[in-house]
Amino acid sequence: MSYKKKDKLYFHQSFLLIVIYKMMTGLTYLPSLNIPPANQDVWIMLLVSIPYTMIYSLPLLFLSNKFCNYDFLESAELIMGKRLGKIIGIYYSLFFLTNLIFFSGGFIEILDASLYDETPTIVNTLILLFTCAYLVNKGIMNLVRLTELTIPFIIILFFILALLGIDNYDFQTFLPILSDSKFGEINKGALLTTIGYIDILILRMLTTYLDDKSKINRLFVSSLIFSTVMIILSVLVVQATLGIEYAKRVNFPYYTFTRLITIGETQGFDLLYVVAWIIGNVIKASGYLYFTTIALGKVTNKKNQVFIIPVALIATIAIVYIKDNRPILAVRDPYQQMIHVFAFIGVLVIPLMALIVYFFRRDKIKSTINSKEQ
Repeated sequence: MSYKKKDKLYFHQSFLLIVIYKMMTGLTYLPSLNIPPANQDVWIMLLVSIPYTMIYSLPLLFLSNKFCNYDFLESAELIMGKRLGKIIGIYYSLFFLTNLIFFSGGFIEILDASLYDETPTIVNTLILLFTCAYLVNKGIMNLVRLTELTIPFIIILFFILALLGIDNYDFQTFLPILSDSKFGEINKGALLTTIGYIDILILRMLTTYLDDKSKINRLFVSSLIFSTVMIILSVLVVQATLGIEYAKRVNFPYYTFTRLITIGETQGFDLLYVVAWIIGNVIKASGYLYFTTIALGKVTNKKNQVFIIPVALIATIAIVYIKDNRPILAVRDPYQQMIHVFAFIGVLVIPLMALIVYFFRRDKIKSTINSKEQ
């Protein structure tokens, strides 16, 4: 039976929810600053990553359109069979759980280091994850409503801060363009950026909720371009303010940028950033929690609400354990490399395998779908 939901997402709601995933990376630690060419031409590398990302996402985008009335895991069972479909469901459960743990861990690390250094890690972690659990307990619409209310404010604030910081910019930082970068370095950086792209998975998880499923491709392209432009602007304001080398070395570059903004005797604009940053990160972590429980629910044939508190507790334990043993945010850290491997398998390898199987079994799959819908 096709996947049916009372909840429906409109284009602008889905767009905002997808965009926040990449945007919050830019407003937190900007890993692209340390990706080749790691100089004044990072913004060009990010532009080059757009067509790479489109190609990289094609298998999953095709399946999203072809099986738009079925959720990700139901379509996996239709294509690969029930047993392999369950295994794929387990993989994506672990994938979203891993992202929840390491993203939330990075968020907590910043809170501990910069804002609430006197508060125990476990307290900040429990507050974050149980806030997320409360938000998603009754379905995705609570999260969507919060997104619809707050993300436009965050985007507007982003542009306001960029304008307020203009007196600190040194645009000579970006000259001469392409003088220190090789073609191979820019393409390598674009490929590394592409491999870390997981927003297409968020889109696929939202597909069955979409009010107008004919706009899937438009939603993908517009969210990709907009979020990449936001990252590019983040890179530009940070590098123009802090310089190329210092921007690569500071732990939280965008936060540092906001702390340097002054208008006459007026300071404290970083507080606006912190409020927006916390809200955005809560929404992003809530999404990871929700998608983890949805995947687990499909694997076990149970309601996802059953898993919300257990997953929140598992994530809390993992975050506290990991953070007490080593930093989470280091760009070259093995944890980051592991996330990239997980993403590569989840976004490209599994969908590509499913696509190949689909073309061999498409007649049988169509007849199965027709029999289910009669």
